[in-house]
Amino acid sequence: MEAGRIGRIRRYAELIVRKGVNVQAGQRVVVFADIEAADFARLVTEAAYDAGAAHVYVNWSDEAASRTTYLMADPEEFKLVEPWRVEFYKYYDDINACYIFLDSDDPDLLSDVEPERIYDSSKSSGVAFYDHNNAISCNHVRWTLAGVPSGAWASKLFPDIPEEEAVELLWEKILDSSRVYGDPLAAWDDHDKMFKEKIRFLNGAKFSELRFTNSLGTDIRIGLPQGHFWDGGSNRAKDGVWFFPNIPTEEVFTLPDCRTVNGRVVASMPLTHNCVTIENFELIFEGGKVVSYKAEKNEAALGNILNLDEGARMLGEVALVPHDSPISRMKLLFKNSLYDENASCHFALGKAYPMIGSYDRSLSKEEADGLGVNDSITHVDFMFGTADLRVTGTTSDGKEVTVFVNGNWA
Repeated sequence: MEAGRIGRIRRYAELIVRKGVNVQAGQRVVVFADIEAADFARLVTEAAYDAGAAHVYVNWSDEAASRTTYLMADPEEFKLVEPWRVEFYKYYDDINACYIFLDSDDPDLLSDVEPERIYDSSKSSGVAFYDHNNAISCNHVRWTLAGVPSGAWASKLFPDIPEEEAVELLWEKILDSSRVYGDPLAAWDDHDKMFKEKIRFLNGAKFSELRFTNSLGTDIRIGLPQGHFWDGGSNRAKDGVWFFPNIPTEEVFTLPDCRTVNGRVVASMPLTHNCVTIENFELIFEGGKVVSYKAEKNEAALGNILNLDEGARMLGEVALVPHDSPISRMKLLFKNSLYDENASCHFALGKAYPMIGSYDRSLSKEEADGLGVNDSITHVDFMFGTADLRVTGTTSDGKEVTVFVNGNWA
């Protein structure tokens, strides 16, 4: 086995391919990567071919060029999506390609961009790519999201050391959080057993409501729809092949009845979305909808998320993550939702995963609305878990069960 950090990075690429999307012989693979992640994207491409991929298409992006576009393009351009981009996803969805998203974003890249431009781009993209995003959220195709350090990202996390050293340090954090030590493929098989144990408990409890409270001021009740199920770790796609949507992952999650969310939730960590960081914010829910909100920093960006469509003001996901998760123990704010959400219990505004009965079940719009399954063009996770978080479940027969105490599984 190849030694040292380079060897670990190669095993990380193999983990993404063989566990993340579980590439099958003859399958096509689409990799999304910024040009700064080119070296690692090439390792992923090689690993995909080693796994039997028929063809790997790398869709390159360039953060610096994207920022220039946001600053200088005609504002009307952000309301448009070229038809060929929609056809791109349709083609690859139809042939059951799998998607690897390599995330290396500068968390503050767009902090000086007019919020209206980001809002228009998010809304037009959400509408145009609705079918593809639905294929992702319903696990009709296999996909995974994994991080790759960039100089800008690493320097934001470790500003007191040279950029090259910061990148090296961020690599170590990413590899450790992704369980890339020894045989990572075997490590992830063991990791998955923990998820299945927790899922069996939660599905067996058949909770009708969860209540979340902590000393930050969160006190919120979340109704759960009849027939809901919990999931986490590996998921099974429409073609029957198992995969891990996120590397790393520490969460078990389900969908709420979006109509029955009431109370106050206070974020315990900043939210970085569309390369803008929102800090110290809270949301008030009544009858399922956010009726008021505030943030100390970038409140307009929070408003843009909530105003994308009607469903953006409602919840689509409830996720449980123990406060002593490996990522939480690192005591590092990654400024990246992939990592930060796996250090904290979180909710998601917007689209719900269709976790009623089974992922394979197709719900009509009328059925989904009747069950409280939220629909939206967005899905944004935000963190509220703390060391003193308490979660109490109420079963369908009215029995109360302590699920979390002091931030961890009870």
